[in-house]
Amino acid sequence: MADSQTAKQNRPQVIIMLIALPLISAFAVYSLIFLAQRDALFQTTNQGEFVDPPVLARHLELHDASGAPVDGSGRWWLWLVRMECDAACEATLAGLQQLHGQLGTDAGRVRRAFISPDESGFRRLGGRFPELLRLVANGERRLEEGAYIVDPLGSVLLRYPADTQPEPVQEDLAHLLEASNF
Repeated sequence: MADSQTAKQNRPQVIIMLIALPLISAFAVYSLIFLAQRDALFQTTNQGEFVDPPVLARHLELHDASGAPVDGSGRWWLWLVRMECDAACEATLAGLQQLHGQLGTDAGRVRRAFISPDESGFRRLGGRFPELLRLVANGERRLEEGAYIVDPLGSVLLRYPADTQPEPVQEDLAHLLEASNF
């Protein structure tokens, strides 16, 4: 008898809790979303912009000079995508080459590539960058001009302007290499 009396007394409290908990949860989620949009929460420290929507390198249908497909996986990559390599492009490539040399023991984990829609984009390069892989993008899906960091799984992660300086790329790449087991 006492148990049914207690249950009847607690019934309003249970109903209030069942209504209040979802409302509190919805308010908390809304607050987090609002704060995230105002950059007050979830700030990132990367210098480059995230590639959005995400792109997988294998969907770009890249191939090297011999025609062999390159899917962008296996190592970290630094890509420079340009229609044609002019003087500004050469300066960016030289900066990325210098950055690659400054990686020290991690240099073996990173490859560099210049990507153009056809082989005519490579004309000015000659033999100036011997370790630079020259790739041609034949697929319908193409990246806009710029420098990119690609992870070992072939995901194109970060984009920088085509005439970027090496410092922001080096900062982001150092963070990624430190956090990665690849």
